[in-house]
Amino acid sequence: MTDTAFQIKNPSVTLYAFHLCQDLSQKPGQLRQDADRLWQNCANLSEPLAIPDLKSLPEKLQSPPTQTPITSRYVELLPGNGRLTYTPPLQIEGSALTVEVYPVQIHDIYAFDLTLYYENVTVSASQFSHLNPQGCLLASNIRASLEQTLVLYAEPVGSPEEDTKLADACVDAFLQGSNQQRPARIESAQLFGSPIFEYDNGQEKPSEQCHILVWFNRNSETLNRVQKTYFSFFNLLCCRSKILFAYHEARWCYHQTRQLYAELEQEVISLGLLEKELPKQLVAQLQYFKKKLIQIPTKSFNYTRYLRDIKDCKTAITTNAKNYDYWLGKIRESSLESDDLEFLANFLNQRSPRFQDQIEVDLSFFISGQQLFEQIREAIQPMLKIIEIEQAESARAFAEALRKKDEAAEEREKRLRLWIALVGTGLAVSGISAQTDAKPIETLLSDRLKPNQTLDCPDAGRDLCLEYYSAYIMFHVGIGVLAASILGFIIWLGSTISALLTSKSKRSSH
Repeated sequence: MTDTAFQIKNPSVTLYAFHLCQDLSQKPGQLRQDADRLWQNCANLSEPLAIPDLKSLPEKLQSPPTQTPITSRYVELLPGNGRLTYTPPLQIEGSALTVEVYPVQIHDIYAFDLTLYYENVTVSASQFSHLNPQGCLLASNIRASLEQTLVLYAEPVGSPEEDTKLADACVDAFLQGSNQQRPARIESAQLFGSPIFEYDNGQEKPSEQCHILVWFNRNSETLNRVQKTYFSFFNLLCCRSKILFAYHEARWCYHQTRQLYAELEQEVISLGLLEKELPKQLVAQLQYFKKKLIQIPTKSFNYTRYLRDIKDCKTAITTNAKNYDYWLGKIRESSLESDDLEFLANFLNQRSPRFQDQIEVDLSFFISGQQLFEQIREAIQPMLKIIEIEQAESARAFAEALRKKDEAAEEREKRLRLWIALVGTGLAVSGISAQTDAKPIETLLSDRLKPNQTLDCPDAGRDLCLEYYSAYIMFHVGIGVLAASILGFIIWLGSTISALLTSKSKRSSH
């Protein structure tokens, strides 16, 4: 079918974006550091939409981060009717584009409705590309921390049988010029008497999600009921985004917990191997186990915190599912008999329970890991005690060996000093003795003398002189040795008596 066949009237695009501005980790009423990111990114649309005044949007809000945060359930953040209207110079078929911005705070969420529309104009479906210049309205550019939803509205000119193909053509045109592939069409239904088509790419990460509703007005009651249920629809989409965000956070915590669990399993294996080698490398193992005793509590704390966050996500899903059901009930009250709201109910009846079931499975798998952390800690402590005992005994043995070595060295030095003293004494006595008269030697050798022979050397002859000096030396050395022996005996006797007295004193003290 040609592009000309897909004709539409009064096309419009509405972006519903949701951003977390408060969380439980902060004091009541305190804003997150990135709370104003949604407004800044909305202001950044001033360039692609050719609206310079939009740049000043953050300054016009009643509750910027520098002032006291608003904590009411639903608060319009702009004065007057809560909306800003711009008319940029973008036109199609001579019709000017109108842009409306409606920022609000819904409890702990910042949200805005950004609507772009042309009035009183009939164009081809391909003109939807003008309502998303440079892909500026996609999640990758808006970067809301929660999900966003885009609603493409038009009044089709062709027959109802072409609505499905027309919806696809509108989405294709809207995404033209961006890297975003067309999400899958997952639902088609009837809302307020007009056909509505839902597209979703099924991504968990908010910046990668693409959720689009294409709504064709084929009933005179549609617009009236849309206006009547506007706040219910806005809140319903907010609840939807919070459920998806909570599940995304739960999955992120799941991956972090799984990483810690894998590390925990590796610790169990490592401890089993180390236990067999406790006698070896005591110092290195002592440091290893001390390090583990520091790391284990930190990992255990993070593990427990992730499990707590997963439980909080499950609670958030349960709470927002109830709120979603409440706002869905409000929409039902204004619906027509021919309406089919299953596409809205399916999210509540199918996806939300699936999210909760998956979280329950994750929790049951990882809760046992909490006990394992404590068991590892309890297993490390006796190992550490054994290593410390082994190290202490090894240190004592080393100190004893060192002490004995020092005592032996001291004993050797003591003996050396004694020998030096004795030898010195002997030499001193010998020297003194050698200076005395040599008559004792002459007397001993007189019987060897011939008549008229003298002992005066060298006249006495070589043999007699040698014999004389040998005897002389031996005599005086003997005197030195005797003196040294007497001195050594006296020293030995003194040390023995001292040792006996010391031993007796110790026995008496005990």
